[in-house]
Amino acid sequence: MSPKNPLYPIDIDDYPNLFDYVLSTEGLIYFQTLKRNFILGKEMTLDEYNKLRLLYVYYATANRNSKEVSAWQDLCVTLDGKGIFEKKTYQSKEDLKNKSLILVNPNYQSGLYRKYIEFVKENMKS
Repeated sequence: MSPKNPLYPIDIDDYPNLFDYVLSTEGLIYFQTLKRNFILGKEMTLDEYNKLRLLYVYYATANRNSKEVSAWQDLCVTLDGKGIFEKKTYQSKEDLKNKSLILVNPNYQSGLYRKYIEFVKENMKS
């Protein structure tokens, strides 16, 4: 993985097309609140951790920010290492949608993220 492009082989200019949703203005505020609570070590629910993961990747990719994508990846590894695994993420995502914290991404390209996943799986084999 390249620190300049943590989602290689996806081109950084294609990052905004990776996911089906993007943050709304209110979603950005909520994301910053969750991120701050996490950094400060405040107690969070599984739902909040799920939402942090989702909002983080939407934020980082929409902004073509490779450092934030790397930080999101580190966050996921850290949470998994603490035994905080993604569970009931569908419900968390539905809640974000229902509260208009995320909106449909008009630039979404189905299957683009799969290209990255397949690349990672292939490199793990070797």
